[in-house]
Amino acid sequence: MTAIDAAAAPSAWSWWEGRRLTYNAALFVTGWIGFGLQAAALTLWSTVPVDLAYVALWQGLIYVFYMAAANVLYLLGPIVEAILKPRPVQGYRVHAWNMGTGLAVVLPLIVATVFSIGIGWPTNVG
Repeated sequence: MTAIDAAAAPSAWSWWEGRRLTYNAALFVTGWIGFGLQAAALTLWSTVPVDLAYVALWQGLIYVFYMAAANVLYLLGPIVEAILKPRPVQGYRVHAWNMGTGLAVVLPLIVATVFSIGIGWPTNVG
């Protein structure tokens, strides 16, 4: 990295913090999609009456904890960058952010999908 590149690149902390709102927006949207999947599965396939308000309360509480944990893990971005000191730094940042955000978004969708399949499978297949 030349002196000009170093001067043009923002600090690790400012770069990562500048993208935190987008990260949280992606988590927020994913939470609603996951809840929608679970609510649809419960509504369509549950053999007992379901109180969706109760389910929403608990799912929302669990998801708040998930988002808090995801935001703590988000700090790994600038920490790992400081340890590795990658070159070129901009390519590393974009790649690491995309991978981390993708993982954080996919995990709750996997849980919701597995839950939905678990509810619907015995009713529709088994």
